[in-house]
Amino acid sequence: MLFIKNSFKRTIFITLSLVFVIFLSTILTACRKSDGEFDIAYFFKTEPEKAVLDFFYALDNKDPDFIYTNLLPDKDKNNISRGKYAEELSEILSTVEKIDIIRIIYLGYEDDTSKVVAEFEVSYTNGKIKQYKKYIYLMEEGNKWKIIFEKTFI
Repeated sequence: MLFIKNSFKRTIFITLSLVFVIFLSTILTACRKSDGEFDIAYFFKTEPEKAVLDFFYALDNKDPDFIYTNLLPDKDKNNISRGKYAEELSEILSTVEKIDIIRIIYLGYEDDTSKVVAEFEVSYTNGKIKQYKKYIYLMEEGNKWKIIFEKTFI
């Protein structure tokens, strides 16, 4: 009888431990890379969608360093220094107060690139609010999705 109780306790302990590990891994993968915020919708997105979300959250937080480090392809990094990139992006964002994402939709993978459509709203410091719809092109580089800026922002 003592063996059954210990075995039962061990089974309960292992089951609870497993549930805790699964819960913890779910929570961690639902945290955005750009700002570490918990976002359950982030968990259900594809990797290209997550990269686009991280891009917009980094823009909203005025964090060009995150974009340069994590979302800019290596060939683009060879053409512009981190400082120059941060300076130019900060200049562009100087009139932006807030960026709100309305919708992100993964459109698929074709010819070594992925395509995501982003609908978002930009609130400017002068009080104007504009809505935009932009197709974002991405490529996989070193197991990370990077934004193809030359194709996306032509």
